[in-house]
This record gives sequence, C-alpha cells and structure tokens, in this order.
Amino acid sequence: MVDISAAVDDNFVARAGIEKGARRIISMEERAKLLEALDGSAYQVSAGGSLANTLVAASHLCRADHCNRGGGPPSVGMLSVSGDDLQGSFHCAQMQHAGMQLLSEPLPGTSTGTVIVLTTPDANRTFLSYLGSSQTLTLSAAAKAAISRTRVLIVEGYLWEMPGAKEAIGSAVRLARESGALVALTTGDPGLVARHRSEFWRLLKNGDVDVLFANRAEAGALLEHPVSAAEAASELGSLCSLAAITDGANGSCISALGRLQVVPPYWTTDAPVDTCGAGDAYCAGLLYAYLSGMDLASMGRCSARTASAVISRSGACLTTQEAERVVASMPPADGYRAHFAGLALQPTAATTL
Repeated sequence: MVDISAAVDDNFVARAGIEKGARRIISMEERAKLLEALDGSAYQVSAGGSLANTLVAASHLCRADHCNRGGGPPSVGMLSVSGDDLQGSFHCAQMQHAGMQLLSEPLPGTSTGTVIVLTTPDANRTFLSYLGSSQTLTLSAAAKAAISRTRVLIVEGYLWEMPGAKEAIGSAVRLARESGALVALTTGDPGLVARHRSEFWRLLKNGDVDVLFANRAEAGALLEHPVSAAEAASELGSLCSLAAITDGANGSCISALGRLQVVPPYWTTDAPVDTCGAGDAYCAGLLYAYLSGMDLASMGRCSARTASAVISRSGACLTTQEAERVVASMPPADGYRAHFAGLALQPTAATTL
C-alpha cells in the first residue's frame, strides 16, 4: 500500500463519514473526493502498508545490530501485491531502497492500493483504504523458495481481504511449518477480525501460529467479548508460543509458555505526534529481540522502545537512525542467551492443512 498521510482536525474526520480511530474501505471515486478535500492541506506520500512498515523496521534493527557486532544482517523478503502504475513503481523502489527483497512482480493492468491516514491533534489516526484492483493472492516460485528457507514467516492480517487469501496463506504456512520456521500472525483491525474470525481461529486451533500480535480491541473482537490486555494475552497465549497484546498508552502484555509479562509504555522526551505505525514497529521490535535471543522482559522493553520511536513525529516507518538508537539502548543480546534458553520459542510440529 502507498500511504497518504495528512494532519487534520476532528471535523474533517467527521465529514469523511468515519469514526475517529477506525478503518474503512473506500472506492477509487471516494479516494479522489478525499484527496480533493485535502488539496489545501500538506500531506506526505510514502511507501507503506502494515507489513511493509514491520519488515522495514525489522531490517533496520537487524542491520544496526550487525553493524555493532560485525557480520552480515539477515535478509528480509516481502511478498507484495502491487500494480504496474506509478504508485506501484514508487512502492517497489522504496522497498528495495530499504533493503527488501521483493518476491513478486507488479501485475500488468492493475492499480496499487493506497491508504489515506488522517491524524488528528490528539495523535489519533483514522484509515481510509483503497485496496486497488481486484487481484488474486498467489505464491510465486521465488516466494515458495524463500519461505522454505526462512526463520520467520510473518502473515499480515489484512491479507484476508484479498481473493485467494485462504489458499495462499494456507500454502505459505504449510511450507513454513515443514521447514521449521516460526510463523507470526498479525490481526489487522477489529473490523477485519470480525469479518474473518473463522480463518484466524482455524490457524490458531490447528497450532499453526507461534507468535500472535494484536491490540486490545482486536483481541476482544477475536474472543468476542471485552478483555484487558493481560486477560487477552493469557487466553490467546494458551493457543500459541507467544501472544503480544498492545494497549496504547497503557503499554502491552506478553504471554509466553505460561508466563505473563506486563510491559509498561516507553516514553521519549517528545510528546506523541502521530501513532500511525506504532503497532507495526512494536511487532518489528519483538521479532528482532526474539532473533537476538533476548529474554521475555527484554523483548518487551525492546518492543516498547521501537514503538515509541515512531510516535514523536509524522510518518509510520522506523528510520535507520531511530533503529540505531533503539539497538544502542539495549544491552548486548549475547548476554541474554543463557537466560532465554529455558523459554525458547520453538515452532510446534508441522501441520498439514
């Protein structure tokens, strides 16, 4: 997705016909009207999408870590669905510049999805998503080969909105399980969870998810009743090796192998400006910490610090400089390995879907 981010007041969000803080899918015509309404406002265009934000942030963190310790950083690949329009070319170029290996080609005659991100003075963000041309999600030979040799496969919840998602995600997860890779799943947003709850539960009940990321509202939608972050982490953590539940300014809770870790928020000296991308950065921080062999408490601290790095300015993606500061703020990862050995997040046995 290409993000179009603008700072607006509450009245603009109300006129857009969407609840503040929510997400709504819009048509190309609605997108044109919104962009026309934003014409007098300054807005920023960037390569985005929740998965892209997470992968770029994870790549920056791993590169910063390996610059400190020497050696080459892990490679990060992305299976994306973009059109052959200007937005698609822009997104591909930005991802490659960030060090991503793109595992799919733009589809001829199609348009790329965009997200209009409206940020109000209270740092809240509202999303209006145009999904682009109807495209069927498929796995290329390059994608299958990459999944078969990866350590971590991240499945973005928003993919469930696409045609062919059930088959493609099932195939990707099956390949990852067969190769012993860790499977991480994000939930997207509460509305998406409500629409595709059965698909999320199918993966969870089959034991196909090792790490689950959700915020408190998404977890409530998945469990179909209001919950605290701690309750959600405990309940969902019984279905996977690790469940991380974020709760905005209240911090987060992580449940792993029967242990609950309450993670306080980490505040920088600058006041929050834009919370867009905080959850994506949190996900990247936790996965980086896992790959580095940190213990559970340190994984929580790293996740919170990574999330806080992106909320004190406009823009959803962690920068190279911010990643370097996060890595520098954490003690050397090698010092954690002995303490983390008893809490290793090993994938469960492979399951055939």
